[in-house]
Amino acid sequence: MEGGVSRWLQLMVSLAVVLVWCGAVALTLFFTKPFTVLRGWLLAGSSFLAVAGIVYAGFFWRSCHFTLTDEYIEYRRGILYQVNRRIRRSSVMAVAEVRFPFPMPQTASLLISAMGVSMLLPLLNKQDAERLFGVLLPPGPDAENEEGMDDAGNVV
Repeated sequence: MEGGVSRWLQLMVSLAVVLVWCGAVALTLFFTKPFTVLRGWLLAGSSFLAVAGIVYAGFFWRSCHFTLTDEYIEYRRGILYQVNRRIRRSSVMAVAEVRFPFPMPQTASLLISAMGVSMLLPLLNKQDAERLFGVLLPPGPDAENEEGMDDAGNVV
């Protein structure tokens, strides 16, 4: 199974870049005199940065993805500098969903914990995160009649 960062995130970052660019253009036009060199440089510089931000958002969306196999889960990210993290599926101890203080629809982040290491899979598609959560979550103690706790809190 493979997946990646939500496409919604790329669109939101691109929209934020365009809004910041519009604000920079408005401030430049409002606070500088017409037909000056400063106004031209500020407009050209802010336009260049806006285009660079939109291109970066596209590359970021394509560069962050995970792969789940029978043996391991691997997360790769990075545009200029690639970072690979890999955890064996047999060593996964816990899987938790990380929630942000502001709602982000259609996205979810997972924190996968293993012995001595953890891996954060940020801003995944909601469907990919739900499938990963179900596949990676280790079975509970009642699944194989192992030692666990009953409803009263006693060790069984």
